[in-house]
Amino acid sequence: MYDALRRTAPDLAEKIHENGWGPYGMAPFGYSAPMFPSARRVRGKYAAGGSGYLEFGSPLPELVQALALAFMDPARSLLDWGGVALQVRSVTVQQPPSFTAGRAQLRTASPVHLSEYRQPEPGTQHTAVRALLPEDPAYPVALERNLNRRAETFGHAADISIEGITWVGVRRSFRVAGQGRSGHRTGAPVEVEIRGGSGALSALWSAGLGQQTGAGFGWVTA
Repeated sequence: MYDALRRTAPDLAEKIHENGWGPYGMAPFGYSAPMFPSARRVRGKYAAGGSGYLEFGSPLPELVQALALAFMDPARSLLDWGGVALQVRSVTVQQPPSFTAGRAQLRTASPVHLSEYRQPEPGTQHTAVRALLPEDPAYPVALERNLNRRAETFGHAADISIEGITWVGVRRSFRVAGQGRSGHRTGAPVEVEIRGGSGALSALWSAGLGQQTGAGFGWVTA
């Protein structure tokens, strides 16, 4: 992500990399894993081969434009995804749903990561205690709080409410690295019914749910 942004919008890349976005310093983007519908399935492994697709998203038009320009550059059309070479054949920009009714049903393709935090002592920072999973009683409250912080990050009112968690996928743990946040992150994909302003719902659809969307967590299925 940052390599692509630095080629077409270096100032934006530097700002996001160093400080994040908005009042909480969040990563203002998310992305999916590469998907290959025609690849032969292999138990315990991600299947890769043939034609597929990879999705990136953000509510920031300038970020989307910068990524599209970077990926459309014929000289830089090869992506290295963990040692797998991905050849970019085309780029399509997809607009988010309007959500004019003020309600959305969002399902994630990757696990949603949420942490429970210890109340900090004066002059110290919040400390993550444990990963929350959908069966935890504290999960809906933590997720609703996260979604409202994400809405505020993109300039919308913090009026998101969760009406229900309608599906829970398989619990997964991934190792992440970077900017002092290395380690394993645990979560599960979920489907949630939420209510809020149409702009905030579109922003959540574009950037994902939960924490560490910049590491690939919480990507919403388009």
